[in-house]
Amino acid sequence: MRTRRKIASLGLTAAATAGLVLGTAPQSHASAAPYCDNYNPYCMHFYYNSGLSGSFTAFVGFDHYTLDGYKFLRDGAGKGQYVKNNAASASNLSDYDLNVYFNSNLSGACDSIPPYGTTNTGPNDRLVNTYNENASFGYGRYNGNCYKF
Repeated sequence: MRTRRKIASLGLTAAATAGLVLGTAPQSHASAAPYCDNYNPYCMHFYYNSGLSGSFTAFVGFDHYTLDGYKFLRDGAGKGQYVKNNAASASNLSDYDLNVYFNSNLSGACDSIPPYGTTNTGPNDRLVNTYNENASFGYGRYNGNCYKF
């Protein structure tokens, strides 16, 4: 009887510990769509080509800790390609600074796009630090080390 209780107790402890570890993982609050909703205060576009051209995907919602699995949705060059590490330019359609990061989990080199700004004001009309190396994005974050458009 005691052995059963100990095994059951260990099983519950392991399940609780796994739940705590998994529960602390960053959660994404964004989704992808062909266009931005009119009512969403957080919206941005990633474009496959420089100069805001080619296929694009709209992301709505606050932060996105990884771009794994998302594809370019609109017609044009790059449609169907993965967004992660393939975006050349971007536009920010929100009231807040947008930071695009080289790594997942909002880390690494970054580019900062001001409210309602685009990458068309930078060199070659494209992302600078995250050109074809973009893995996450977030709004209103510290951007001291980011390239600023």
